[in-house]
Amino acid sequence: MCKECLTMHVDNYNEDTYLWIIQEADLPWVPSEWNAIREKEYAKKGRKMNGMSVIGKYFSKMRLNQFKKYNWATSAEAQ
Repeated sequence: MCKECLTMHVDNYNEDTYLWIIQEADLPWVPSEWNAIREKEYAKKGRKMNGMSVIGKYFSKMRLNQFKKYNWATSAEAQ
């Protein structure tokens, strides 16, 4: 599935629409990081923010050294 199709129905305010993607990618779930990225994107783009706006930045952040040792199963430790 292409990135555009994967994120087409992502609602950045509804966890049910994106948590499965994060789980499938085996990245840790850190709600405070998601919310910080989302708020920064909303401040920058407003209503033009789309499904790709936040999830791409979240994936990048979770690959930084401070998070890359964690995965979906160890999400609680990453917080």
